[in-house]
Amino acid sequence: MAGEATLLEEVPWAGVIICQDPNALYKVIDNFKNSVLLISDFGRLKAQQASLVKDVVLPYSHRINSFNGDAGVGNRDSLLFFMGNRFRKEGGRVRDMLFQVLEDEEDMIIKHGTQSLESRRLATQGMHTSKFCLHPAGDTPSACRLFDAIVSLCVPVIVSDDIELPFEDIIDYSKIAIFVPSSDAVQPGYLASMLRSVSLGRVLQYQNELLKVKRYFEYEDPDGAVNAIWRQVASKLPLVNLMINRGKRLVKREVAGVDCSCICSNRNDSVGTGLCQSCFS
Repeated sequence: MAGEATLLEEVPWAGVIICQDPNALYKVIDNFKNSVLLISDFGRLKAQQASLVKDVVLPYSHRINSFNGDAGVGNRDSLLFFMGNRFRKEGGRVRDMLFQVLEDEEDMIIKHGTQSLESRRLATQGMHTSKFCLHPAGDTPSACRLFDAIVSLCVPVIVSDDIELPFEDIIDYSKIAIFVPSSDAVQPGYLASMLRSVSLGRVLQYQNELLKVKRYFEYEDPDGAVNAIWRQVASKLPLVNLMINRGKRLVKREVAGVDCSCICSNRNDSVGTGLCQSCFS
């Protein structure tokens, strides 16, 4: 590790590093910040360590079986499904508040659950028989549950204000998911009323759009996630080279806070267009 750290300090950028889990390389990430990171979540990284300019957001591998049928609501009797840990840290504290406002709704299944084969079986059944699937923030903004919902044709309801999503250059998530600000979602009656107002025809539209992009979340598909990831890596390289060459001729100067020259994630800039020169310094 010491030799690798030295190498990474001597070159402007040093290859592609897979650190899909938010905790991967957490203690040594500074040694790899000049690489292209393949990462599922920006939640535990600082602005100087990762950026949407040079890094690629990956989908988690889904943990439940894909839904192999067509779009349809005939067998989806539940309005909303969620099963997972109720109590999480940091942004995940919203989960407990969502449990409080949703767990007694008659047409919703909101359960506390932990990782087990039985939980996966129940999650598969729940997602395949529900119109909407709730994705609240956990310890970090994203989780495999979101991608379980996508391959289940269960329309994701995303309550995670700082989430970054895979392949947004080719996927318009507003066509396949509903985004609800946390401050609204925890208001009693708000989420239930909003989802009940969505027509069955609109649900079918969401499902048909999910069918169009579902392959991008399947690592086993020959034209799926793996191809999309490497296409994104290739698309990053021209801008990486631009920033490296630009950095060679810039006059070094002291700045207060982060000096921005590359697109950062939503957690650092309200419109996601902040710029961070530190990406390649």
